[in-house]
Amino acid sequence: MVRRTSAGLPHRSTEVLVDVTSIIGAEDFIKAQNHGRQPLDPFARQAFVEMIQSLIFMERVWIAHPVLPSPAIGDFGAKPFLLQVLTEAELLHPLRLDERQMVAVRAAESRAIQDLQSMQGNRSLAQFIEQAHECDGAARTARNSLARRIHGWCEFQASQVRVAGHHADRITTADGIEDDQFGQWARAASIVLRGSLRSMGPEGEEPYIASTLVRGLKYRCRAEAADLSYQAHPMRRDFLLTFELTREGADDEVVLDVIKLVRGLHESLAAAARDNETHRMQLLELELPLLGGRLWKPGEAGRLPDERWIRFVVSRIADYRAKSSDLRAAVARCVADEDFLRLARDIDSVRRQLLERLGLRQVTLSPVERSLVDGVASVAESFPGVPKVTGLWLGARSMGKHVRPAGTPVQRFLYKEFVQAWKRAGR
Repeated sequence: MVRRTSAGLPHRSTEVLVDVTSIIGAEDFIKAQNHGRQPLDPFARQAFVEMIQSLIFMERVWIAHPVLPSPAIGDFGAKPFLLQVLTEAELLHPLRLDERQMVAVRAAESRAIQDLQSMQGNRSLAQFIEQAHECDGAARTARNSLARRIHGWCEFQASQVRVAGHHADRITTADGIEDDQFGQWARAASIVLRGSLRSMGPEGEEPYIASTLVRGLKYRCRAEAADLSYQAHPMRRDFLLTFELTREGADDEVVLDVIKLVRGLHESLAAAARDNETHRMQLLELELPLLGGRLWKPGEAGRLPDERWIRFVVSRIADYRAKSSDLRAAVARCVADEDFLRLARDIDSVRRQLLERLGLRQVTLSPVERSLVDGVASVAESFPGVPKVTGLWLGARSMGKHVRPAGTPVQRFLYKEFVQAWKRAGR
């Protein structure tokens, strides 16, 4: 997701806020590669791709604490270790809000809680679940089933994350859910919607699923107060879009069409959104080289203990980031719609130079790249040997009750998760 900067500046800030859940998934993928096994987190590949792309191509990446508004790095706990190393390398920065920003956060959270506690709140969660099953049913294979991945994610979290030194150090309650109004809503919603939530996770995990989803609203409130954009974990993405569009007046059909688009079931948003809707929407696709697939060579994995291996990978990320400044600048120059045409030319002009700098000019995919091309639907080969990551710039001008400043559309950059399934289905 990328925000528009102040009017008149020929530059778009690409600073993003990410969540700990994404870091956990990326770390699981990195550790799995070191041990030659499959990741335990079903979202690990997607989280790895999105996290590495953001660290390399975005201007600055911030990390939110689930409870504290101005955390020290020690407040995140000892795990995930990847978070610690990224902050040491100054690739990741804890988000610390001042009192002025917290006034804005409290106001935004109050509005979100009010909407959650209305009929719309339960409707948004129920609609998210229904949409997940409908989109899963439209995909040709079950590999990218959101419901199946959430079920596996719950098992991964229960065994690997909700333990001392990890999630329990960030949220210290007995059930791992915050003692605030968002947590209270999640506990209540998990009772009202227990039957629906059980279709997505093991019995007893309903409150944890609901709290994980709704926590994304807290992160978005903080990001907007800090003038950032929130790059949500893939599990939260559909729910946040559903909630945001529904609260601003879009009907169920339009919301489902947008979700289908993000999940690759529509070719263009223009075919999904009609001119007479409360939202005027536009879509632009952005394709960037996948750089996470060659952070290490096959012979380098399996030789180091996990902590040293993670430090090694982070050093490669820092090197790639330093050498990718031209492409990062090209992304930041996208201010108006027509700039995307120039961006395509800019990417073409710097891609060869970038791949030369990184020593990646080869036509055979690495094993990691092949794994990502086969396992992450937003990753595909642009031409032999050089895979790409597809994202969507989603612009929506709200005509509802939460109106943005005149002339400034809401801008989101979303990594497109299901483009391969859409292509296989011939849609």
